[in-house]
Order: sequence, then structure tokens, then C-alpha cells
Amino acid sequence: MGSWRSAVVSALIAVAIGVAPAVSAQPIPAADVRAAVVEMADAIDRVLLDDHGAARGDYHWQRGVWEPYEVAWHTGQAIEALLAAHAISGRPRFLDRARQAGEFWIGLRFTSGPLKGMINAAHGDHLGPLINFTTVGNGTPGLFRLSRVTGDRRFADVATEAIAWQYRRMAVPGRTDLYYNIVEPDTGRVWTDRSPHHDTRPATLTQAARPNIEGSPFLDACRHGRKQELCGAHRLLASGTLVRQSEHGFWIEFEPNDPITGAVHPRFNTWNAEAMLRAYREYGDRRFLNAALRTARANARMMRPDGSFDYRQSVSSEGGRDQPTGSATAFAGLLWLGLRRDGAREFDERIHGAARWLIANRYPANHPDPNLRGLVVERRVKRTESGPIVLQRDLGNLFAVRFFEAYLREFGE
Repeated sequence: MGSWRSAVVSALIAVAIGVAPAVSAQPIPAADVRAAVVEMADAIDRVLLDDHGAARGDYHWQRGVWEPYEVAWHTGQAIEALLAAHAISGRPRFLDRARQAGEFWIGLRFTSGPLKGMINAAHGDHLGPLINFTTVGNGTPGLFRLSRVTGDRRFADVATEAIAWQYRRMAVPGRTDLYYNIVEPDTGRVWTDRSPHHDTRPATLTQAARPNIEGSPFLDACRHGRKQELCGAHRLLASGTLVRQSEHGFWIEFEPNDPITGAVHPRFNTWNAEAMLRAYREYGDRRFLNAALRTARANARMMRPDGSFDYRQSVSSEGGRDQPTGSATAFAGLLWLGLRRDGAREFDERIHGAARWLIANRYPANHPDPNLRGLVVERRVKRTESGPIVLQRDLGNLFAVRFFEAYLREFGE
């Protein structure tokens, strides 16, 4: 057994007996990473996308069914993951599947009415048909990459048009740092005084609006469509987001964080930090780099020694233990790898720990439930009056493939 595989087995044994293992600084061999990426991308192809290329959603363990959840956003993430897998493996079927998913995504475009040019990106779950800003804005990076890879501008054109709609209609008047969260798909009405996530009526400004910079949609749309107003909007939004970061490295005043309890969403803050890192590279202002570093260090404190994150985290770095969230491990690793490109080597052990956890914590290819085969563990437990609902989410695979693409750039042969 190879030395890194021995380390994985030792880590799993240590977790089983309640001992937190030390994280090794030894990279995983590139051949093993590539093999894992193909297996993860196979699962995206076979399990996580339907026959039309749409994300199937969340898998309900008790009922054995998939239910749609933020389909446009998850499909956009799947596109980017498949393109990363294609870049690593050269296998045409991953590109073909990404293209099919892209066709589905652009088919959601409103062609008439008040939302013409926007995407009908229903959130699902208790939000029903409502559209969340980030469901579109943060679901578009894969569409821009798909156009670059295929030379077909339609994917990026539709994404740019939707982002421009949001810029024109969802900005908080008189502000450059906040955009409203919710729009109604039938009327085009933007919610300015209420939130589906809060009972407060009217909602406070920071309940109804956020920076909504995740994915840096204005920057991508500006570069593709040469819309200078979007370039300016991105810089102003980045500056406004910067000053709203708390001392902990989080953007605690905005949902899905909770400023009252101190609960921290395992990915939201990393999205903002990723945007800060892009802003640093775009403008050269080290304040943006320092903001990304603060979040990266907070993630390092939250990640357990075995490489895992739990869905429930807090500003005190205390977390739960029954909801391992592979996407949080992978996305934290992506941020650490991005900072490594800019000279920060302090996260290397954490990066390798994340890589080992993601490879070790997958359902086997012969799992008796075909819906789980090859999936990175991404457990979500929703507690209801009738008992807990246990979900397996698709995000572990979607973020892990992207993480390993960046990992190979840094540590590949």
C-alpha cells in the first residue's frame, strides 16, 4: 500500500476511535488524483444530472428520491466541474455532458415580459418559484468557461444578459455595495422589504439585500460583453464587500450566516473571499488579498485535523459532527490553493488534508444504492417536527473536481 494510502487508512481509523490524526504535508500522486477525478466526474454524469443535463437536486435517504433544489445554480456548478474533469482527463464525454447542461441552462431564459433576458432559476424548497440573485449570478462561471472552451458564445451571452438584468433591477437605490436577494418570476417584482428567510416585517436592509458578489458575476459579464458599467459595478461592489468583513474573517451580518447565534455557513464566506482574491488580482490592492487571507485562516481553524468540515459551524470555530460537508472541504482547499499562487504557503498541510479526506470519503462504486455510488459525502440533516430528514447533496463532487484541477496545477507531476 502506498504511503499516502496508508495515511488515509490511519486517518479513518483514528476518526473511528475519536482521535484526531495529524495532517500530512505529503502530496497525493498525480495519477491517483486523476483517477479519482474521473470517478467523481462519472458520478456527475451518471447520477447527478438527468437526461436533459439538469441537476437532479438533493437525494432523500428515507424516501429514496431526488428532489430539485436550485436547479439552475447546481447545473451551473456541474458544468464547471465537468469542464475541469475534461481538462484533466481529455475525455470528450465530459465536455459533451457539460454542453448538454449548458443548453438546458440557457433554455431557462425568459424571452418576454418583465424578466426578459433573465433566467427562470426557481430556488425550490420553501422558496418555491422565487429567484435568488445568487442562484443566477453565482451559477454562471461554468457558462462563461463553456463558451471559452467550445467557442460557442451563446452560453456566455445568455449569462451576461441575465447578470445585466440583475444589475439594472436589483441594486439597492443609492448604494453600490448591496443588491436585493429575491425577485418574483411572474411579475419581476424585487423584494425590497421582506425576506423568505426572516420573519421580520418589514425586513431590515441587510435581511433583504447582500453584497451578492459570489462568483464575481459582474466581472465575468464585463469581460465577456465589454459592458464597462459592469466593470465599474464590480469594483464598487468589491470595495463595499471588503469593508463589511468582520474581524473573524466572515460576513456575519448576512444570511445564510446568523449574526444572532454566530452560526456560520460553511461555503458562503469562502465565496466572498474568492471574490476578494479575484479583486486583488484585478486591481492589485492588498486589502483584498488580506481579506481573503482572513477567511482562509478562519477556514483553517474550522477544518478538523482529518480534513472534514461539518455543515454547522460558528464564529468560535465550534462545529457539529453529524453533517460532513465535502463541498466545504473542497472549497476551502480551492481558496487555499488560490492564495498559494500568490505566495501564501501556510496552508499546505490543510490542502493535502482536504485532498485526502475527499478521496477517502466517497461512497463505493458497488454501493447497494445506485444513487449514492461514487458520491463524495455531503450530508445535510434537516430537523422537523416529524423527525430528521437526511439528504445527500451533489455539491461534494461538484466542488471536489474543481479543487483537484487546482491541486494538480500546484502539485501535479
